[in-house]
Amino acid sequence: MSFISACCNTPPVQAEYTPTGETVEHAGLKYYIVGDKGASQGVVFCYDIFGLHPHAYQVADKISLSGLRVIVPDFLRGNPLTMASLSDPSVLHDFKTRRGAWDYNREMFKAAVAILHNEGTASIGAVGFCWGAKLAICALGEDCGIKSVSLVHPSMMELKDFEQAQGPVLLLTSNDEPEMNEEFAVIKAKPVGKLSYQERFPDRIHGFCAARGDFADPAVVKDVNRVVQLTAGFFKETLAE
Repeated sequence: MSFISACCNTPPVQAEYTPTGETVEHAGLKYYIVGDKGASQGVVFCYDIFGLHPHAYQVADKISLSGLRVIVPDFLRGNPLTMASLSDPSVLHDFKTRRGAWDYNREMFKAAVAILHNEGTASIGAVGFCWGAKLAICALGEDCGIKSVSLVHPSMMELKDFEQAQGPVLLLTSNDEPEMNEEFAVIKAKPVGKLSYQERFPDRIHGFCAARGDFADPAVVKDVNRVVQLTAGFFKETLAE
């Protein structure tokens, strides 16, 4: 299990954005929440290695406009990776084996699901970007209270993640990731395969829908909006099951 190469050599963009939601604390940890409180359907939003970048807030806000309640756990506890830390082998090792591992983040993920349930949101999915996609699909392989996942330019994927997945998967890759046809075939062979879908964005780089995306480029924004549309539509269908 490792990052794709673009994870370590493509910097985040400088950006500004004013979020429309609110940040709450639960057990000393922070969660950003946006969308209609008590909505019947909700999403746990797993950001990329750059944490609560302005683009994370913006894409979460966009997804919420479809009527979904979106919660963004601050898995990295206010200490995201940086380009400098990505060149430090000890930091990368610590991230892969501890801070970024599913075992380390499982309870915060489950707490996010519980927060939504306590608000009245009954049916929940998860969307993950880059490393966040790893958290999302690991959650789908366990009894974590989610029904489906959207994986956006995913990193650190393993075949076993798809073998263990217990719900539908939306797989959205950029030109920098492998097409992952073998992995997706595992999902399509399951009963949940009829609700699963994949699409590739060959003109986009890894991270285009997260911290690395140039949201000043209309062509990039068009594809970001396509990802949002696909993701929202996917959850509207799979969370209604």
